[in-house]
Amino acid sequence: MDYIVILAGGAGKRLWPLSRNGKPKQFHKITSSKTLLQETYERVKLLMGDNRIFISTVPGYAEEIKKELPQIPKENYIIEPVSRGTAPAFAYIALVLKRINPRATIATISSDHHVKDPKAFAKAAKAAFQAANRYPDKLIAVGTNPTKPETVYGYIKMGSQEDEFEKQKVFSIEKFTEKPDFKTAQKYLKNWNCLWNCCYFFFKTSSLLKWIKKYRPKMYKKIAAIDKLIDDPSREAKEKIAELYSQIEEEQIDTAVAEQGDLKKLVVPADLGWSDVGNWGILHDVLKEESSSSIVTRGNHIDFGSEDCLIYGGEKMIATVGLKDMIIVDTPETLLIAKKSRSPEIKKITEKLTNEGKHLYL
Repeated sequence: MDYIVILAGGAGKRLWPLSRNGKPKQFHKITSSKTLLQETYERVKLLMGDNRIFISTVPGYAEEIKKELPQIPKENYIIEPVSRGTAPAFAYIALVLKRINPRATIATISSDHHVKDPKAFAKAAKAAFQAANRYPDKLIAVGTNPTKPETVYGYIKMGSQEDEFEKQKVFSIEKFTEKPDFKTAQKYLKNWNCLWNCCYFFFKTSSLLKWIKKYRPKMYKKIAAIDKLIDDPSREAKEKIAELYSQIEEEQIDTAVAEQGDLKKLVVPADLGWSDVGNWGILHDVLKEESSSSIVTRGNHIDFGSEDCLIYGGEKMIATVGLKDMIIVDTPETLLIAKKSRSPEIKKITEKLTNEGKHLYL
């Protein structure tokens, strides 16, 4: 049986100050009249019914998700005790879903991405599910064709074609590359066999747990202890699970499992019109392509002679003159002004606010 898990526990710090701890980017209407989370749900709904769509999140976001997606059954929420990165989250998801179906095949889909072609996404996901079921010992990924030499995305280098499902070719993966420099990204853009890594993964629950055990034995030891407690409804068991889970070292699934050299893995390439909306510069590129203008504005704005800017405000009038390559984001508590080319560095602002104890602005 196939299941989809929407990952909705991320913080989205590079879209600060719109994306905040209390309401990260997946809960904002950034690219349409729906939130990124709602857009994600609409895509995965093309694949299966609500009873097989699960939500993975942390305690602070569960109520907001229930407001936005009331159709998802409450028993389909997988709530981590704390946020520890996607590697522990995947293991925790596997623990929960193996109890529903020991032979479950899972797709993990991020809740904060933008996809222009939902039908292409659905077609690629169907092929990836079929590949995961035919090759249960392999990790299956979905990658998309790069459109520019982006340095903030991970890349997948494809090998030979291994199979075909839903008229979608499936290739072996030679390697994953994390966030290359600009010259390397330019080289990848010219090569047909290099894709952006969407971080959409498909796998058997049993296989995922085996990989965690093999590559991250310390993590697996904690997960195995949680496995023994997870069916106990007592408060003591829940407290012990939270204690064990908080002791796991924070890590992403990419480094913990996907990038391991001896792991067998396949990729389904697809032209999705994909973006992870990972920072304000990327969001500006997405929005200006759809609006056919280099000046993208939200809120009350007037301009003379500016170009290639994103102005994101509200009721307050924002007036700009002669700006180029700028990001301006106005919220009730904060005002961000940044060069568009340096928007990936905005995460450093949140780190500085944390270090200086200015949690009100996070």
